[in-house]
Amino acid sequence: MRSGLAFALGALAMALLVGELHCAAPAPPPRAPPRAPETQHPPPPPRRRQGSSPHRRPSPPRSPPKQQQDPPLPPPPPPSLPPAGTVVVPAPPQAQDPAPPAPGRGRRSNSNYSSGCTTILVLGDSTVDPGNNNRLRTTAKANFPPYGVNFYGRRPTGRFSNGRLATDMLADQLGIQRMIPGFLDPTLKLGQLRKGVSFASAGSGFDDVTANTLSALPFRRQLWHLWRYKLLIRALLGPRRAERLVNRAALVISAGTNDLLLNYIASNQSAAGSIGMLHYENYLIGRLTNYTQVLRILGGRRFVFVGLPPIGCLPIARTLLVTGPDGCDGNLNQLAASFNSRLIQLSNFMNYQPRTRTAYIDTYTLVQAATENPQSFGFSEVSKGCCGSGMIEVGQTCRGRRICSDPSKYLYWDAVHPTERTNQLITGVMLDSIRQIYS
Repeated sequence: MRSGLAFALGALAMALLVGELHCAAPAPPPRAPPRAPETQHPPPPPRRRQGSSPHRRPSPPRSPPKQQQDPPLPPPPPPSLPPAGTVVVPAPPQAQDPAPPAPGRGRRSNSNYSSGCTTILVLGDSTVDPGNNNRLRTTAKANFPPYGVNFYGRRPTGRFSNGRLATDMLADQLGIQRMIPGFLDPTLKLGQLRKGVSFASAGSGFDDVTANTLSALPFRRQLWHLWRYKLLIRALLGPRRAERLVNRAALVISAGTNDLLLNYIASNQSAAGSIGMLHYENYLIGRLTNYTQVLRILGGRRFVFVGLPPIGCLPIARTLLVTGPDGCDGNLNQLAASFNSRLIQLSNFMNYQPRTRTAYIDTYTLVQAATENPQSFGFSEVSKGCCGSGMIEVGQTCRGRRICSDPSKYLYWDAVHPTERTNQLITGVMLDSIRQIYS
């Protein structure tokens, strides 16, 4: 069945490519600038006075002719697309190089990092979903308190955190925009598309079965929305500028935790289950490899792969699984580390493809270091979340629960997801990686 899925994905890629070639509208040709008329030696006839240039006439000045301007871009026509299915007061940013100006809110542009990165396109799970699931019939939602208690306006948006996500802070630090909106956000404006959007869906993964468990958007469906995005961009900017925008966009991919966690629990941690998990890991990497090729067909050239954290140390894993002396499930951590090593291999392999640049975000080492030495990162609690008991609450079970007094002292916001402070640390690693793919 998996080979059939791979064949179907290849067919999807070709269908997407053919579809966008037929749906693209050619950009209007540039209008040539107006030529100044030659100097008139004899007195011009009365009928020719209006067309003469005011700069070459010795006669009394007349009102200059109206300058011709390039025509404005035509408004994008409504795309003839099929229906789309079933569809933080911010913490101060981390210090970077001494050259950038002092941190503060606003659309700063750090020239050391933003050398060419003007658009961020995001795919993945709840770690990068800004609220797309608000539009889906799913229980995997976070558009209610106490989520968003430290977001702008202290309002929940669907982000699984107390504040901003790492991709929000990345866009802010690069001077692109203050946050990354969701592509399914009904208030999204066409002008925002140039700066980037997120197609991610909480509860999703590289395996369609994972997404179907919680009625989230499968990864292949997120690719379909990316294709829709490209049609809108082509209508807005024209084919050439749209293609260049997607070529230069940073494609951030963050998923895999749901796949491994759900299947690991289902395997009952038996010996046969461990062997099955290794095969499953290979299957996930194979799926991701196919997805990246579809992304290249759609124009993607710069990829940022976000590695998995030590998911055996998640508060929910500490609660549901047999843990070791450090309080974490060592086998699950080993699976996450193994998956990351394969992800690094994929990233390195893609660098050999024409005009392709990739980067890997090592969240595992960062989160593990914060878990083992929390004081060095300003944390006082790393084994449980800030919401409720901190051991089991996530999503709906966190709704209306009491929270800790200072989320910035916690590594985790709920039993699965990081706090805004942790996302801020991850953003620092992402900034260094962005420099690699645009150097």
